[in-house]
Amino acid sequence: MPTKEAHNLVLGQYILFRMKKNKLNILPIAGILAILTSCSTEQIERVLDPLIEAPASTIERNVKGHEQIYAVQVILRLAQKRADGHAYVAYGLSNFVEPPIPVYQQIDISKDDFGRITIVSARKHFDVVKSNKYYYALELKYYDLNGKLINHQFSTYDAADLEGSTLLHHQHFFTLQNYSLYGQQLVYPMTLDSLYYDDFTFQKDGRNKRIESSEISPNNVYVPIEGSVENGVRYNERLAQKAIENSTTKAATKVYTDPSTGMQYKMYKTLLPTKLDDKVKQIFTYTYRDTDPVEDELFSKVKGLDDLGRQRVGKNVQLLQQNRDLTTEARRDYLGFKGILQFKKSNISFQMRVCIAHMITSTEKYIGPSNVRGVMHEHNEISPAWNSYDIDYPIAFRVIADTESDSRTFVKDVQRFYPGASEDKLLKMFANDSDWFSHFSKTTM
Repeated sequence: MPTKEAHNLVLGQYILFRMKKNKLNILPIAGILAILTSCSTEQIERVLDPLIEAPASTIERNVKGHEQIYAVQVILRLAQKRADGHAYVAYGLSNFVEPPIPVYQQIDISKDDFGRITIVSARKHFDVVKSNKYYYALELKYYDLNGKLINHQFSTYDAADLEGSTLLHHQHFFTLQNYSLYGQQLVYPMTLDSLYYDDFTFQKDGRNKRIESSEISPNNVYVPIEGSVENGVRYNERLAQKAIENSTTKAATKVYTDPSTGMQYKMYKTLLPTKLDDKVKQIFTYTYRDTDPVEDELFSKVKGLDDLGRQRVGKNVQLLQQNRDLTTEARRDYLGFKGILQFKKSNISFQMRVCIAHMITSTEKYIGPSNVRGVMHEHNEISPAWNSYDIDYPIAFRVIADTESDSRTFVKDVQRFYPGASEDKLLKMFANDSDWFSHFSKTTM
């Protein structure tokens, strides 16, 4: 049987242990002594438990694999080609200059409790201009549910394990989509006044006429029977929903009368996704500018080991090469975390489809659209054989003006959306003078 002194010593050590581990609120000394002399160990624990302040919960969930994408940052920067022609300078924010239209834009996306992708940032779309001299640098950052950047998980390479090398199985593609993240359907490319562009919306026959829907055509849009002209069908969210409901039913071939207006409509076939992909370069082009390591800035210095464990102290970050080769600049590889956009058509709004194709084998990524080995697929060349995507979402763009138009038209078009943009600032900003951006942060891509 332990002595009373030994009993008290054990209890004292127990209290100190619980105080250290659980941040016990300190009791008066007399109270503690009374507990020590009159209670058993079990009684002490019952007395102390209500007084214990547990440490804050810091659960870090076990995330395995890049398929656990939880959040996305989509960053768009105005850019110019460097004088050497080998890279681009992308502009960020400035503490000294307020640009007349955005130079840096960011959209944040996250998955909700049901796994649905939603926009959580105040900005819902990107505003851009068409130009022969100005570009836009697009950067995508993916995070797991613990908030950790995981872009590097898509670029692993091991010559002894090609099937397990994620670089060989993944590539972003940038095409066109017909729905938005804020719930709109059948949003094919249209004017800034919400009129469909026929060439980017409807299937045509040999006489360049729209083709009426059948009971088996999956994608269709309602067109007014009276007064319909080319590029004159206005987007209507309510009619779009009705077209979706009536597609692939007997109602698809019948006249629909809108009960709210009395107007009559017929459905016409719209472009299938593969045909829509063929139209992409009429609206925008994308040039892959991925780096090695993928999460670092081009031409910056690598600090120690890279993500593959290779010693690269003081070596420059370079453009991504096939097999993560560091000895060449001629065998480029594509992932799509960084790239350069250039817009080819103004007065247009569209949904850009951003998706990461997951190829099953380690070779199909490097077989071009014409079955030529060693040729990469460009940003709109999605193979019909690919049906697995790690993530697939649309981002809205508005091309609000054309810098190549006369200055008065350019300024007027911009001021429609940014009425505070002064003519003087706009013309100086787009005068192809890099000095105007001297006070903006810069990123090389």
